[in-house]
Amino acid sequence: MGDYSPREIYYKLIDEEKRIIASPATFYRIAKDADLLTKRSKTGIKRPLNREKPQLVATGHNQVWSWDVSQIKSECRSVRFYLYVIVDIWSRLVVGWVLEDHEKSEHAIIMWKKALEDQFITGKGLTNHKDNGAIMTSHEMIKFVRDAQMVDSYSRAGVSDDNPFSESLFGTIKTFRTFPGSFVDLQSGRNYFVGYFHEYNYSYKHSGIQFITPAERHYGEEKKILDSRNQTIKKFYETHSHRYTKMAKEFSPIVEVKIN
Repeated sequence: MGDYSPREIYYKLIDEEKRIIASPATFYRIAKDADLLTKRSKTGIKRPLNREKPQLVATGHNQVWSWDVSQIKSECRSVRFYLYVIVDIWSRLVVGWVLEDHEKSEHAIIMWKKALEDQFITGKGLTNHKDNGAIMTSHEMIKFVRDAQMVDSYSRAGVSDDNPFSESLFGTIKTFRTFPGSFVDLQSGRNYFVGYFHEYNYSYKHSGIQFITPAERHYGEEKKILDSRNQTIKKFYETHSHRYTKMAKEFSPIVEVKIN
């Protein structure tokens, strides 16, 4: 488990092996003493502009999907790749992605069509949330959203907090332990992201959803996992009650997820 964060290790041991060997604080202290921690940083603060503030609420999967496009470096300085990603804000599951060498509406639409098919939904009533990029506001994309009977939703220009789930996801992608920083060519990038998104959806213990995986939450395993976790933690604390003045947090499913 050397490649996982201290909290990921802590919850993996609870959920997968039903045991606790140390607190998260102890894991972090040991990792810090061994110089194993790295710092994530944010850059590029934009000045917000006026626009109507989006207010979205999801109480289940396939209600609100957020998407964006981010540049990915190639080993050739003059070449950039473009990673398109759709994330379900309720479960954090990546429901669709493509890596291309240009930003085009047709790439986004193909990605969206496949994502809807993979989730066995038509798109009717689904909120399609994004920023104000050229492909997001293109005639082709607007027509696609309308024809699929989705609900159109936009961030305010320059306000990253209006699209926090996509922003956070790209931060996770680019600071992930295996991310190489750049790719030799488009195919090598695609090969990497096939493996990455499978691990992200099915193995990554996501801090925003109480350290379960996006797939577990998306496909209805959340309550069972949290109930089992609570039992493991309760048993440990009862056995070692002399070491603690109060019980640990009891986990319960997250009921709703909001943007603003």
